Amino acid sequence: MTIAVLAAMSMEAAPLLRRMENPSGKQFLCGTIGQAQVVLHICGAGMRRAANGAKALIEKYHPDLLVNYGVSGGLMPGLHVGDTVIVTSSCPASGKAYRTEPAVPTDAALADFASQALPHAIQAPAATSLGILVNKQRKARLVAKTGAVCIDTETYAIAKTARALAIPLLVLRCLSDTVEPASLLRFFQNGAMAAEKIAADVEAVLKALMEA
Repeated sequence: MTIAVLAAMSMEAAPLLRRMENPSGKQFLCGTIGQAQVVLHICGAGMRRAANGAKALIEKYHPDLLVNYGVSGGLMPGLHVGDTVIVTSSCPASGKAYRTEPAVPTDAALADFASQALPHAIQAPAATSLGILVNKQRKARLVAKTGAVCIDTETYAIAKTARALAIPLLVLRCLSDTVEPASLLRFFQNGAMAAEKIAADVEAVLKALMEA
């Protein structure tokens, strides 16, 4: 089984790369995690880069599934830095697409499997923005409209690409900030912690997949 893994930033990719055995390559980093053959690609932040990165990974390696992971911002009260979200769908959170385009689902079977491997995680929708969303009232309106519990800048584009190319998609996100704007003051410290935690979660899911 070949598993393609997509992260936006080096900060997110580095903890998983340390968990890979015999990694090699530059643009596409090939190695193993347990018995899984893994290809890791750092696509860069933003929807355009994410879509291009997902397309390049899928067309070059023809993987059995695609995993997108990284840090994310919380949108709902009651969530905490370090919480893991198994994303069930992603919708646009800004621009014309916010008003006109529906949410795109991830693979339900993979999400359910990940829930078994990660009992601490929640399954929930996410939203994808063109930039960081700070305003608490805007976050509340987004939640009311979409039901999203977290927000990032890539998942919606990746989900659209995976669906167009008929590749099962699993998305895992760890919260680096909460609904409170003040939580962004520790973004880099929290982001590093969340990146380590979500890499461990990805490793656990991949090993569980190979044992299933």
